[in-house]
Amino acid sequence: MDPNETIRLLILNDSRSEAERLTSMLHNAGRSSRAQHVDSEERLGKLLQEQTWDLLIGHDKTTNVTPEAAIRQIRRLNRDVAVVLQTDDESSAAVVEGMKLGAADVVRLDEDQHLLLVIQREMDNREQRQQRRIADRRFREAERRSQALLDSSRDAIAYVQDGLYLYANESFAELFGYEDRDDIDCLPIMDMVAEKDHKQLKQFLKNFTLKGDDAETTKVEFEGVKHNGEATHISLEVSRATYDEEPCIQFLARAGVAETSEELEAQIAQIKWQDLATGLYNRQYLVDRLEKMLTSEAGKQPAEASLIYIDIDHYAEQVQAAFGVAGADMALSDIAALLREHAQENDLLARFGDSAFIMLAPNIKPDAAVMRAEKVCKAIEDHIVDVDGKTIQLTASIGVSLINDTSSSAESVIEQAVSAMEKVRTENQGNAARLYEPEMTADERKERDVMTEVQHALDNDRFRLLFQPIINLRGSDDEYYEVLLRLLNADDEEVSPTEFLDAAAKMNVIHKIDRWVILESIKMLSQHRNKGNHTKLIINLSGQSLCDDSLPPWLRVAFKAAKLPTDAIVFQASEVDITNHLTAAKAFAKHLEKFNSCLSISGFGCSLNPYNVFKHVPLGFVKVDGSFTQDIQNNNESPDTLVEMIKKLHEEDVTTVVPFVENASVLATLWQAGVHYIQGYYLQEPSKSMDYDFNMES
Repeated sequence: MDPNETIRLLILNDSRSEAERLTSMLHNAGRSSRAQHVDSEERLGKLLQEQTWDLLIGHDKTTNVTPEAAIRQIRRLNRDVAVVLQTDDESSAAVVEGMKLGAADVVRLDEDQHLLLVIQREMDNREQRQQRRIADRRFREAERRSQALLDSSRDAIAYVQDGLYLYANESFAELFGYEDRDDIDCLPIMDMVAEKDHKQLKQFLKNFTLKGDDAETTKVEFEGVKHNGEATHISLEVSRATYDEEPCIQFLARAGVAETSEELEAQIAQIKWQDLATGLYNRQYLVDRLEKMLTSEAGKQPAEASLIYIDIDHYAEQVQAAFGVAGADMALSDIAALLREHAQENDLLARFGDSAFIMLAPNIKPDAAVMRAEKVCKAIEDHIVDVDGKTIQLTASIGVSLINDTSSSAESVIEQAVSAMEKVRTENQGNAARLYEPEMTADERKERDVMTEVQHALDNDRFRLLFQPIINLRGSDDEYYEVLLRLLNADDEEVSPTEFLDAAAKMNVIHKIDRWVILESIKMLSQHRNKGNHTKLIINLSGQSLCDDSLPPWLRVAFKAAKLPTDAIVFQASEVDITNHLTAAKAFAKHLEKFNSCLSISGFGCSLNPYNVFKHVPLGFVKVDGSFTQDIQNNNESPDTLVEMIKKLHEEDVTTVVPFVENASVLATLWQAGVHYIQGYYLQEPSKSMDYDFNMES
């Protein structure tokens, strides 16, 4: 887990103060978090459906939302959210019971260091699971493309193992006079070879197999036997291959030069993808589209969708027995027409089996998908099927599976829906719909003596300042930079503050570092403004400095000595430091107001009640937490949450800053929301000098 990564955290605890203590503990341990206190099952379901979460930490005795109910909700919605429980029980029984429920771990309530290690482990595990899913999707995409090339190839290609055909494409089937390539699956090779060449071909394949991986591509010729018994001369290239992860032998016959007309190609495509009985798409097309949905943007999270698997109850006993094969097809066609009426514009409808249909619904939330499935179920129950004047009423069992960032293959998504459908049959005797629910069931950093490095940096001037521009979106001429601190290690490599500020706090020297930053910033800004610039700086302060009563008078002296106007610098503290020290923050902000400066809050929006701070502390700038921007840019979250936050902040009459702007895609949203300032690598990465051209933004 990247230490800079914000942990998206759900907290289950009947005590709100304990929830707040937990978020403070994480901050004090250097772990940034965006937390939500959950007080009802309805609220939990809404949060799980609308946002992405990494972890849920709950007390094992909560009553507003029990751990059992929370775990059930997470599984129901197929979310990758690890659950860690805390307990007051000193015995091992609570640990056993919690892990039986499905918790990743159970930690004693007062063992914060243990909890931090568990959080680190679970975040690392989540990242590994995500990387595995991404790799799996990329692999599936490569497989799909390869399979598509094989299926559509004009070259005749087949794979054989132990004397049987594992796979043959359409061209290979045509070579031997078969209408459907499925007719060749698992067929013995020798069934398609003239008897006089059996011995020769068996010896050839035996010798080729014995060579193993050293076998080179070679040719073999024999007299083949077509499906109708007609003899044909066959010439094949033979090579080693792997198909469906199984070692095998590839047969290849090069295609001739004859071209198929475009009209014929279109007819073939229509026949290939359409179910003739219902006019819907067929199974092959559905699977292909589903795989494309999962893999067309390999490496990215696929858009949320749902697969609704609809299977007619008692099909053989009621439909086929009543109407016969031909009449059964007419009945299915009637059901297909009904399903079309309940399908939306972007839905994909396909016949998947003898009595099964699939509705692939994109951009739909889990609860909405289940509601649609229930409506389809009711519509089928109320519908009268009429075949040549004979009527029948049917019911259907429907299973719904979710397609989201945990989905890796079409096969797994379909299997989940089928499993949910089968549970409907088992538990409800059919005529119902249900959502699939899974069965119950870090590399470590190299040690570094950070404290020694911090002390060495203080003694030997090994700290450096960087400046990142903050750009106004509303047409103001103000020029702002945020001052960022770096430490140079023994190899002159920059060390991020996340790696040394915690150590500095433990050494009780972080206030010294803050004052060094202030003095260096004032000196460099004074020199910069003497060249005719009107630049202003935003300087970050630690919680220790926020509570330091001697800092305000010291600042007055520093400004006066540098002959720098006091409004040229804005001081900034984190949301957690300000909310943990409201009285000190209020007093410090009042001091700044007296000499025409102001206090800014950073990382805003991560506490359980972020707007409470405005009741106590006068703030000039509010910089929202960067995770909001990152989630929008990574398509993990809609911009609605951030837009609503900006709207509320404007009601507080503060200046808003949105950081981590990494690409142009989010700019329109921020501008329309009325954001005042933006910051990020898309504009400029932190630099050693204040050299950004603000004029090009005007």
